[in-house]
Amino acid sequence: MENIELKLIKVSDRLYYLPHYKENDWCTIGLVIGEKHTLMLDSGASKRHVDMFMQQMEENGLPKPDLCILTHNHWDHTYGLAYLEGVTSFATKETNEQLKKMQAWGWSDEEMKKRIETGEASAFSYPHLNLEYPDKSMIKIETATVEYTDKLTLDLGGVTVTLKAIENSHSYDCAVAYIHEEKCIFLGDIHYEDLMPIQPAYYADSHAKLITGLRKFDFDKVLSGHQMLMTNVELYSQLANVELV
Repeated sequence: MENIELKLIKVSDRLYYLPHYKENDWCTIGLVIGEKHTLMLDSGASKRHVDMFMQQMEENGLPKPDLCILTHNHWDHTYGLAYLEGVTSFATKETNEQLKKMQAWGWSDEEMKKRIETGEASAFSYPHLNLEYPDKSMIKIETATVEYTDKLTLDLGGVTVTLKAIENSHSYDCAVAYIHEEKCIFLGDIHYEDLMPIQPAYYADSHAKLITGLRKFDFDKVLSGHQMLMTNVELYSQLANVELV
């Protein structure tokens, strides 16, 4: 497998992120450091992804996370969870239910292709997952420790993070994480299209509800699953310029 080198980016003394990596569809992993707890934002795609994140934290002299949130169930955001030790994790009930279903999945080419045909999995994910997992025995899926419905607030000590589910086009279980003191919102993939159809789609009603939900938060910084740090202006411009169905 290719050698991937990513560097942890500092936004402030208590907010960092490891950027996405397009070729393997690695998502952005965020980090929020409080006085009592250190929170990881999404768990990444694999052991290799988690190991790189932890190595970057060690190189930067940062505390390892004892908490982790999952923004939604997709593999590049959740399959790293099995490789986190001593971490309490949080996800919506819907995310956990889907992870439980995934635990029963088989990983032969035939089984994977069948899930694409039946709409259980996205054709977009197929080549990336094969690239990341040439050895499918390394796929280990864990559910989150704590389930919540709709909304949950975490006190990290001097930093407060609110998790909130919002209707969207990408996935029915998506939630955002709002870091109050940083005026930063961590989106995961909530602002992206639904990748399940043959032609990926933004749905007009769901997209409108997403924008309404996001406007309830006072943020000026945006961390997303597969882009670099943005401003609120850049995000809303992106959301205003999508083709709706």
